[in-house]
Amino acid sequence: MSIAAVCLLAMLASAYALSKELSPFLALPVEEAANAEAYASEDFGVGLSSYSREMVMKSCFRIVLGYTDLQLLYEPARNVVDKCRLRAAEVVERTPSDSFAWLVRAASSIRLVKVEEFNAALRNSQKTGPNEQWIARERIELAENFYGRTDDATKTTHETDLALMASSYRGVKVIARRYVSDPNFRARITTVVEKLPAERQRLFVGNVKKAMQEIRNAAPPAEGNKI
Repeated sequence: MSIAAVCLLAMLASAYALSKELSPFLALPVEEAANAEAYASEDFGVGLSSYSREMVMKSCFRIVLGYTDLQLLYEPARNVVDKCRLRAAEVVERTPSDSFAWLVRAASSIRLVKVEEFNAALRNSQKTGPNEQWIARERIELAENFYGRTDDATKTTHETDLALMASSYRGVKVIARRYVSDPNFRARITTVVEKLPAERQRLFVGNVKKAMQEIRNAAPPAEGNKI
């Protein structure tokens, strides 16, 4: 092969890589996904860099969880969610350690009622990012919202995420607010907190009290008590 041919191939490869890398920046705005039919042309192209992957996966995560159950009764919305599911699957095939992409795969799978795939992906997200609190927070939210669909193995990794969040000063605030707002959550998190050191238990109780006080302060005054 001549030098000119080699240079041409190198230029074409470079141009292709550049176009792939730029695709997330040229994607349709996430807000337009509300009109799923108009969003059908978006293919969620992923570049070669981790930054490009993260951009696409974050967009998918917002879109997948943004559709209502009513919207997902219709094919256009399901098709958009399935594109995200397949794109996340491609990402984790190339980068199995991408915890957030596993989470996107879990979220898109459960929105399409692919329960086994949801459970497997959610566990893999925890396995590949056990100490990533920002991802653990999203995993907890997803698992709690679809708790009835989680299997025993996923419930175990969910408890691990809860323990992680309850053991950190920032995470315990999130957990405490959910304890106050979600009665169904209380027994689960209580079981987890009871296994933590006494200092962490006291921190959790203190944050629960603060969350309860915040709710009381935000509530409108009762009739007859207005100033």
